[in-house]
Amino acid sequence: MRYRLIAFISLFLILSCKEEIVYIPKPRLYPKVEYPKRIETIFDTSFCSFSIRYPSYMKFVQDTTYLHKNAPHPCWFNLEMPSLNGTIHFTYTDLNKSQNKADGLYKIYADAYKMAEEHISKANKLEDFIINNPNKKVYGVLFNIEGHVASPFQIVITDSVNHALRASLYFNSKPNADSMAPVIEFVKEDLMGILNSLEWKKR
Repeated sequence: MRYRLIAFISLFLILSCKEEIVYIPKPRLYPKVEYPKRIETIFDTSFCSFSIRYPSYMKFVQDTTYLHKNAPHPCWFNLEMPSLNGTIHFTYTDLNKSQNKADGLYKIYADAYKMAEEHISKANKLEDFIINNPNKKVYGVLFNIEGHVASPFQIVITDSVNHALRASLYFNSKPNADSMAPVIEFVKEDLMGILNSLEWKKR
């Protein structure tokens, strides 16, 4: 009996000294994204006072209505990205139609900051960068918003005299900064390319 007890205790000690197995849950997998090819397309229409270059995977759609009314200007349009489930919205303002150009320009900037600040509650970081390109008469501000936000990238640009253009990036899915980060960076690169290609038309 004594030997059996010693054998049992020895076996128990041997088994209890084995390394404990720790089960780690597998990380969540996100669907693989097939990024579209970038083929440059020229955007130059009679109803817009500027020209840009954009990748052909984006689909131009003129925005003819706003809040169930006619759009304030024919040069309101979207660049839709069906393969990436997103859209870049563009709205143009002719400053010459404002009663006071300075007031009109101030309102555009104020609205841009207000729109960006609406994302603060869900943003990890909000940065604004000044755009200043005197050679092309392109000035403005760029908002880079990180976190679980609806619009991670917004821009307002102007020549400070005649034109003002706003652009905002949205995705048609629930904001998830982790899973969407590579897609957002891909589109941001193209959006910066669009911005850098912009040329105002001579009046």
